[in-house]
Amino acid sequence: MTVLSFRMPWRFLRGSVGRWTLTVIALACGVGLVCAIELVSGAVFEAFAEIVDTMAGRSALQVTAAEGGLFPEEVAAAVGAVPGVELAVPVVSAAAFTTDGSGEQLTVHGVDITNDAAVRVYEPAGAAGPELEDPLVFLSQPDSVLLTREFAARRQIGVGDRVELDTPSGRRRFTVRGLLAPEGVARVQGGTLVVMDIAAAEAAFTRPGLVNRVDVVVRRDADLERVADALRAVVPAGLAVETPAQRKVDLHKVMQSSRTLLRAVALLGLLAAFLIAFSRLTTAFEARTTELAVLRAVGVRARRVWWELAKESLLVGAAGVALGIPLGIGTGRLLLPLIATTTALSAKLVSTEATLTIRLPSLALAAALGLLAVVLAAALPARRAAGVAVAEALRQRGIEQAGGRGGVPWALRALILIATVGAIALHAANGSVPWGLAASALAVIAAALAARPLLLVLERPLGLVLRLAGPSGRLAQATLLHNPRRSALAIAALGVGLGTVLWLSVIARSFEQSVIDVMPGVLRADLAASSAHIGAGYVEAPVDEALVSDLLRVPGVAAVVGEQAIDWRYAGGPIAINAFDPAYFTNPAFGHWPLIGPQDPELWEGVARGATVVVSENFARNLHARVGDRIDLDTPGGPLAVRIAGVTPDFLSPRGTIEMSRDLYVRYWDDRHVVRALVKVEAGMDPEQVRSAIGAALGTRYGLKIWSLGVLVDWFATQVRRAFRAVHILAGLILVVVLIGVGDGLAAGVLERTRELGILRAIGASRRQLGGAVVLEALGLGALGLALAGITGLGLGVLWVRSTFPALLGWTVALSVPVAALAGVALASFAVCLAAAYLPARRAARLDPSVALRSE
Repeated sequence: MTVLSFRMPWRFLRGSVGRWTLTVIALACGVGLVCAIELVSGAVFEAFAEIVDTMAGRSALQVTAAEGGLFPEEVAAAVGAVPGVELAVPVVSAAAFTTDGSGEQLTVHGVDITNDAAVRVYEPAGAAGPELEDPLVFLSQPDSVLLTREFAARRQIGVGDRVELDTPSGRRRFTVRGLLAPEGVARVQGGTLVVMDIAAAEAAFTRPGLVNRVDVVVRRDADLERVADALRAVVPAGLAVETPAQRKVDLHKVMQSSRTLLRAVALLGLLAAFLIAFSRLTTAFEARTTELAVLRAVGVRARRVWWELAKESLLVGAAGVALGIPLGIGTGRLLLPLIATTTALSAKLVSTEATLTIRLPSLALAAALGLLAVVLAAALPARRAAGVAVAEALRQRGIEQAGGRGGVPWALRALILIATVGAIALHAANGSVPWGLAASALAVIAAALAARPLLLVLERPLGLVLRLAGPSGRLAQATLLHNPRRSALAIAALGVGLGTVLWLSVIARSFEQSVIDVMPGVLRADLAASSAHIGAGYVEAPVDEALVSDLLRVPGVAAVVGEQAIDWRYAGGPIAINAFDPAYFTNPAFGHWPLIGPQDPELWEGVARGATVVVSENFARNLHARVGDRIDLDTPGGPLAVRIAGVTPDFLSPRGTIEMSRDLYVRYWDDRHVVRALVKVEAGMDPEQVRSAIGAALGTRYGLKIWSLGVLVDWFATQVRRAFRAVHILAGLILVVVLIGVGDGLAAGVLERTRELGILRAIGASRRQLGGAVVLEALGLGALGLALAGITGLGLGVLWVRSTFPALLGWTVALSVPVAALAGVALASFAVCLAAAYLPARRAARLDPSVALRSE
């Protein structure tokens, strides 16, 4: 046998393929989880990044006022006069929705159709341009639109047909004057594009003379950074000048936090597979210590024996990778729409369809981590087996090999524990994400290493319980203690796997319950009227503020306030601005805001006047702000300085939210849209009757949904559950890995004790007693694994809710222990163990004593 030859390892594995099947499947699941997350994360990012590139066309720079901000069209003229700028194109970008019940969202792109150079910015070189039946008619009629051929064919619409769309100003009918080929900007979102002349788009979606973007084409011989700096000196301070590439970088930053959480879940699945492989390799190598010792006796060096065992492990790992890669691709296709939805919800992006592409770096990373896990799992068992002398091997035949010598294993446990406590302390002190992730990783490792001490501590009470089951219980107790390493590894796999499920449940439940607790304090009314369509993420499409005055004319309505919510930038990062009509802060009918900590004496009067603002709890924490501090905002209307008068809980933005008067907001942002109207009904009126009256009077005109606040809060909670759906599927896959691990350990134990079980059968033990012993052993492992999972899952849950989750994602949430999830994890623990014990117990019960006694 040569150093690089796999002939000998293959011979050993070929004779026991069945015994390695579960281990290979567990490794495949771990590799598949990593592969799926890497492929899906890349696909989702590419899908959203493609929209950025497509909508930008040939423009190298964009001048924007962020979401909702409007600015004069004349800014484009000032931009066009900057040296190095070839063309400055004012744009109205908005969303409209079909009214046929599907609510399909279309991206509105308003440009100056008379400017051929501006139109061609968004077309590939050599494109023929839009097919217009009569350009003069298109420009003279404000209802003229261009649709893509793809959308028109899908909807069976032709040139000259009328289409009805929901817009911020209400439901409108437009005439199709031409069709766009599937090129350039017409490819966006599957062809769901509406092109309008800029004047018509301003009338329908902003206001005459106001745009929300200027696309800038830079001369080829100009330096991009110098032009960008020159533009920043020309445009108002509240406008951002950025490249499409920078927008993709910002998008990547937004997605990175969610990606980190998903990667952590996948790596925990791989860790569970590592523990299973470690247990199986330990059992397999220990069973061959005699023949390995003989090889040592005839002159084979320990290093060479170790290498041969390592090659066996590599073959097992290669089989796991070969199965795990296609499993990961299939899992990725299943998870792709869920994670795309999660990304859209968390980042408040327009949902898009992503396509899973097979990228070699992602496959290579998953394969490398899988093989690395197997190599690490094999290193210690192979070293132990390779170093056993002949005499010692014969003396310890059938007995588990001793672990590390002296106090080394305990010293290692103590070192990991100290490192875990230190990392948690540093994370709590400075809120560092890397320290939080390090603390979580060390806590999981510490939990896995705690399985053996837990078995020793609970040895006596577990034995007392098992003995109540008679001979089967005593046999199960002896088996658990006879092979403490294998038992501890099974407990560790259960603790890590089920602990991960519990950890994720704590995070999801805490977030959901926090939303349920906080939102009634932010949105206080009898009814909420908003667009029936979702603009981006979970935020409803904007509606014209005329809705507020129209609602006041509906019989039974006592008071109405408008709310507008937008994303903005402050202190180098994203925040949200939540603007309400002044009456919302001063009218007692709308109740009182919940406040945290100190506040101004005349808090609400100052906010209503626009002199002060209230910030969210996570704004105060993330930006180190407190009551009395001044906030300086760059707005489309110029610099705005306001003082913080109070702190309140809110979930609109992960980094923080500013609550302000909508009068102040309109003055500086020139945005007269509302995302929601909050309605108080007259005393004695039935809210349901008023809701029906609003629907009859305004529902069709504005395309409204009118909900009670209870229904609205439930809807927000549903969006949280949607965002965590992919994580729960990953947790389910980890449960599968745990099931495989426990089953593999129990099966290995039955095979290893075949002769012993035969002796028991020969001296009178019944089949029922032997099968019952295996089942009780599984239940004992389940109980210990559940105890470890409870400590691990709840510990990680508290760490993440209190520190890591706010540091990683920004939101401040209150700890909520999911009692139902705890019960579910307990049931899952025992169900997994019973399912895993079925086949081994069946085999043990059916052993023929004569055959078993001949077994070696």
